Amino acid sequence: MSQPVDSPSVLQPGRLRHIVRSSIWVMIIFALNKLTGFGKLLLMTASFGAGAEADAYAAASQLPELLHALLSGGALSAALIPIYSAYLSARNEADAQALAGTVLTLTLLLFGVVCTAAAILAPWITRVLLVPDFAPAQQQLTAELMRIVLISITIVSVASVVTTLLQANQHFLTPAWGTVLIDIGQILGLLFLAPRFGIYGVAWGSVLGTLMLLAVQLPEFVRRRLAPRLRLAWRLHSLRQLAHLMWPRVITLSTFEAVDLVFIRLASQLPDGSISAYYYAMLVMVAMPRSLFSTAISGVIFPTLSEQFNAGEQKGLKQTVVYGLHAVMSLIVPSALGLIALGPDAITFLFQRGSFSADNVRLVYGLVAIFGLRLIMETAQDILALPFYAHHNTRTPMLLNLGWMALNLLLSFALVRPWGIYGLAAATTIASTTLTLALYWASRNMVWRDEEGQLARLLGSILLSCLAMMGVIVAVQRLALPLISYLVLAIGAGGATYLLCYYALIGRRLWQLQKSAPAA
Repeated sequence: MSQPVDSPSVLQPGRLRHIVRSSIWVMIIFALNKLTGFGKLLLMTASFGAGAEADAYAAASQLPELLHALLSGGALSAALIPIYSAYLSARNEADAQALAGTVLTLTLLLFGVVCTAAAILAPWITRVLLVPDFAPAQQQLTAELMRIVLISITIVSVASVVTTLLQANQHFLTPAWGTVLIDIGQILGLLFLAPRFGIYGVAWGSVLGTLMLLAVQLPEFVRRRLAPRLRLAWRLHSLRQLAHLMWPRVITLSTFEAVDLVFIRLASQLPDGSISAYYYAMLVMVAMPRSLFSTAISGVIFPTLSEQFNAGEQKGLKQTVVYGLHAVMSLIVPSALGLIALGPDAITFLFQRGSFSADNVRLVYGLVAIFGLRLIMETAQDILALPFYAHHNTRTPMLLNLGWMALNLLLSFALVRPWGIYGLAAATTIASTTLTLALYWASRNMVWRDEEGQLARLLGSILLSCLAMMGVIVAVQRLALPLISYLVLAIGAGGATYLLCYYALIGRRLWQLQKSAPAA
């Protein structure tokens, strides 16, 4: 049998056009999800600001999220789908149902036992392990909120099994409502429950959202006759295969949650509002832009990378990774630097209403400025890790993430005392930068050695365009305009400057390639 030969065009224009179009559509869908998330954030800041109650709610969510990452989380779908799909392809519906029933049963048993124990021990966990430096009343509030959040995490874990089975059967519509429905539940809690029950209303809103998520999926689940019988089919060989596929991903996810737990413990000694301000800044500067741009693009190009690896198209694979990193950086770098250049006025416009004070604005903006580099580094990681996964190598990213965790913890303990919450933000940023450089170096021979000149030109063009954009924003600041007028003019003029410079430096070549590409 002849060996696959690299295409002379490397990354074919038709394939590039398909990736661009798919990325845009996925980003549009992600943007709709972000609207509900941003609405929830605005209501949360207006209702509770950055204070003791918001800190307690943020702290109460950490242990349940760690349990979710350890026992289920994203690792379940990544491992279960290929095994379950293999049974379906072989028309072995009996073993498929046995596997599904066993996974659902184990999920119910594990979460039932662990979450019940965590709920019983919640006062001790908060007092001794999680937030020992909170005031006693705030510790009690954290424990009570944790018990409510544990309910929602248990429901989410069951829903994740339902979601995975639906996706394995090529049904994606109802699972796609997941984050939207959870956000809607929290919004309803903020609007209708929080005025009467305070921060408890937000927690119960999360429970409502997870129930909505499960309820929306069940009709399709039953209609397709996917509902398995609860059982424990220990003799299934696929259970061992499932565990083998899950454990590297579980460890990787758990490192992030473990760092968050240590962060909460260290931050509990800081002034009220520090924890919630940290999470507000992270949502604005890191989580929302990253999920909108990076997650969308990486999700689109990963199947292409897998196809290219399986076909032996190594040059094409390299060019796809370069394209992915360039596409992400061309969106993320101006977003990060533009928000920093806008200054505290952007945070004032977004959040300063209700309980959110001017002091909160200054605190959140300082954290946003530190997180700018973290956003750039973490979005780069999303692309840099893909070649490893395309080569069926999950251990290298896992080991590098363990190193990231160790460095993050070391820096957190070293910097929290002199710099407070800013020190904790700096620790995560430095650790993320180190992880990005490590991923780049580890993948250099695989991808980057022959592409570094092209990559340097692309990134240099982005940085030059951003510098011009920031110069325009600073010039607009000196006009001393009213807040809304300033933001409209600065964002409009700065964005136009970036696009013009980007097009002049590199965008024109990409546009010509896209325009001349035949339909995929």
